[in-house]
Amino acid sequence: MTILKLDDKTIEKIAAGEVIESPVSIVKELAENSIDAGADSITVEIKNGGKTYIRVTDNGSGISNDEIELAFSKHATSKIRDFNDLYDIYSLGFRGEALASIVSVSEVTAISKTKDELVGSKINFNNGEKTLTSIATNVGTSIIVKDLFRDIPVRRRFLKSDIVESNHISKLMYAIAIGYPEISFKFIKNENIEFSTIKNEDLKMRIAKLLDDKLEEHLIKISDNNDIYHLEGFISNNNYYRGNRSLQYIYINNRLVESELIRDRIEMAYRGNIPNGRFPVFFIYIKTNPKNIDINVHPNKRVIKFSYEDQLINLIDSSISRYINASNGVKEVSIEENNKNDLMDFSDYSQILNNYNSSKSLVRESSFDNLYESENNDSNIEEESKNFFDSNTDISFKEESNYKECLLNNNSGLEEEIEENSFIEDFEYLNYKCSIFARYSIFERKDKLFILDHRRASEKINFSRFLNQFENKTMDEQILLNPLIINLNKFDIDRFIEKKDLIKRLGFDAEIIGDRSIIIRSVPFIFSVPEDDKFFYDLLDLDYSKDTDYLYKKLKKLNLSLSFRKGDKINEAEAYELIGKIKELENPYATYDGKAVLIEINEKDVEKYFER
Repeated sequence: MTILKLDDKTIEKIAAGEVIESPVSIVKELAENSIDAGADSITVEIKNGGKTYIRVTDNGSGISNDEIELAFSKHATSKIRDFNDLYDIYSLGFRGEALASIVSVSEVTAISKTKDELVGSKINFNNGEKTLTSIATNVGTSIIVKDLFRDIPVRRRFLKSDIVESNHISKLMYAIAIGYPEISFKFIKNENIEFSTIKNEDLKMRIAKLLDDKLEEHLIKISDNNDIYHLEGFISNNNYYRGNRSLQYIYINNRLVESELIRDRIEMAYRGNIPNGRFPVFFIYIKTNPKNIDINVHPNKRVIKFSYEDQLINLIDSSISRYINASNGVKEVSIEENNKNDLMDFSDYSQILNNYNSSKSLVRESSFDNLYESENNDSNIEEESKNFFDSNTDISFKEESNYKECLLNNNSGLEEEIEENSFIEDFEYLNYKCSIFARYSIFERKDKLFILDHRRASEKINFSRFLNQFENKTMDEQILLNPLIINLNKFDIDRFIEKKDLIKRLGFDAEIIGDRSIIIRSVPFIFSVPEDDKFFYDLLDLDYSKDTDYLYKKLKKLNLSLSFRKGDKINEAEAYELIGKIKELENPYATYDGKAVLIEINEKDVEKYFER
């Protein structure tokens, strides 16, 4: 095959793909240029998710008439002079690629004027042609981008819907506005003002105003430093948390970045302070000498590396933990020795059941150990998707797969024993004995005891009914005597509009009233009457485009927090009723995530504890 050198236009379009991935990439680059230009007022306007129209206007230093054409050429920048400057960067931009890349994939018009010029300049780039004229304008720069990827139909086809692309830009604009309280921002979407901020306003008030009014009373101000890093910002107390990481912001030298290192260390400090599967809210600002970090890792400049990582970890660990503990008050923890000669510790019911659980248990998890896990197991924390949601995705729930097949895949040597002993042949012959610990009922049959978990049995029954009604689109709803009104920010309103049909299908009668409020008139039968609006944020946080396992786990946590509670005693008739209901299900012996509903204890196993 003959080797050819690509023409300049093709090279530019290929290279542009590394910098300009979607409309949000353009908004980010232009907004950061405005910040670097020293602007204290920035307006961003988009239409149709930024696909057809983006305009960023600032009152910064501007671009002079004799440099405006050069500014749009490749590798032209005012931020660095040579390679060594890459390790001493204070500006947000420095590559000199953004404007040239934008020009190669769209139509661009720029208007700019410096304070020393009498008139400004206007330059237009369209299909490789450019025109430069003079224009009367204010000091600063305004750049208009139209028809993104119009000459690259393949790339345009892979853009998301207008709502999704708008959400991406909205999320970025909220983050930038929070990162620069000294700048006033106005964000206009489809000719409607989504938000407007005042420069130099109190950061805590700006955060609450933009994201959630409740944050003002739940944020803890932090400040600490060591020889290398200075750390400050706000973290949430243990009464405020979210179902995903959407309200976690990290800024290094005023640059919005993504850092799993910092995120994981902060979340670790919250272990035991907030429920598993929930995430803290934080706004972290770290300052250090630019020589201590490397931001030249990826063209999007969101990934960062630290030269003194250990010192940063130590600062975060000590600071976050100290502020959380101070806000919660001192906690006393008593630690008991684990003495094998002592009697069994009856404080943990799941431990008792694990100790009694034999190889003939009715249901086993795939790993064949830890059948009963503590409800606060740290392994329950799951990684959240960072992507926005596709409202066109349909959902299909299914019962758990065949348990025998799962067992065979894990240990074929146990096949015969499990097949012989794993299931009760006839529920009717179980003889009720008593209920214990306000959670379990004990039944007897011949030389075996069977322990029924009320909570898991109720969960299995109710959730099976819920999923069946969801499949058939016949959800039973309960009308709220006092409709719940929830105030949301504009970003969450957009998310609700995107997911409204799916939320309705889940059994919630909810609609928008006013500009930033939702009214909920009814909820699914499986829910108790909501005490606050936290559950609704969990609904918005759900990624409905994911698989059934993900959705089941998320919906289960949401429902358990509202419906299935410990401590409800039941009598003999209610125990028999539970047994009768679960036997009608496809797999009555386990919940959807494989946790046992009913376990078996053989008489011989009991005798072992009495050393007969």
